[in-house]
This record gives sequence, C-alpha cells and structure tokens, in this order.
Amino acid sequence: MKNVRVRQLRLLWVVFFVGSFFYGFNSVRADETDWEVGLQSGWSYSDEDESFNQTAIIVAHRLPLKWRRWDTLDVSTRLTAMASVLEGGGDTGLLGTLGLELVIGLGDSPFEVRAGGGATLMSRYKYGDEDLGGAFQLTSYVGLEYRFLETLSGFARTQHMSNAGIYSENPAVNMIMMGLRYRF
Repeated sequence: MKNVRVRQLRLLWVVFFVGSFFYGFNSVRADETDWEVGLQSGWSYSDEDESFNQTAIIVAHRLPLKWRRWDTLDVSTRLTAMASVLEGGGDTGLLGTLGLELVIGLGDSPFEVRAGGGATLMSRYKYGDEDLGGAFQLTSYVGLEYRFLETLSGFARTQHMSNAGIYSENPAVNMIMMGLRYRF
C-alpha cells in the first residue's frame, strides 16, 4: 500500500512539474540574454581542523528559459563559471567550478534569492591538517542579492563544498561569502 502511494505522489509531482513547463515558461528574446560578472570573498564557519578563506571571480550567462507567475514571481536560470583561490592551513590552491544557478525575483523588488551548485576541480585538496579527500568536489550555495543600480548589486550567501562521499575523507567546507555583481 505504501509503495502505491509513493508511486502516485511521484506521478502527481511529474505531472505538475511537466505541466508547469507548458503553462508558465516563456522564451527570453535574444536581446534580453545578459552576462554577469562578479567578485566574491569569504571565510569558513565550521569547526574543522583548518579555517579557510576564498576569493573568486564569477561569470554567469542567462539561459533562454524564464518562468513567470502572477506578474510578480520571476524565476530564471544561469550557467555559471567560477575561478577562485582557496587558502587554509598555510596552503593555497586554485579552484574551478562550473554549474547552474536558479534566480528568484519578486516583481520590481531589488531583492533576489539565488541558489545553485556545480562541479569543482581543485589544484590541491590537502590544506594543513585538513584532507578534503580528492580533487573533485561539489559546491552548492544559497544567498540573497540586493540590486543597488540597474547593473550593480551586492550579495551575501552561504556556500557548502564537499565530495559527497566519493572519497574516504569527506570533511565539508562551509563558508560565508559576500560580493558584488555587475550585469551587462
């Protein structure tokens, strides 16, 4: 009986999800497709062996689908790339991340919620006493952004990086990040 209910709920979820594609998605015209460049920096807040600092450059491109409800709720996606420097335990390494981002805005409000994640490759995975397991990691984040001007905004976000248990060692690096983003 329980398996039947689970299947019914999954089917209902799939119907709702697929149906929302046909009802609410709009194509974004080519002239509305935009690029974003950002600079962020932050520090770790977990109680692991080492503390970490990270500075990154972010490049994002709006993907061609946009979802809009009630003329106030806007949801769009971005393809993001990030190049960063990670410092911890007296060691410094380079990181490269490629992923997707979900941007949720409310009408004309200057605030946006952004959440995303991606695959991260590291030039080193041992920092002082901290062994992050391996060079491949997964990074996810959620944050709040405030648009000061049409093209300039500031943001704060919390970021999590771990290898999802791929390697025997899997300590997470949790960070608070702050930065600026420019749209063009």
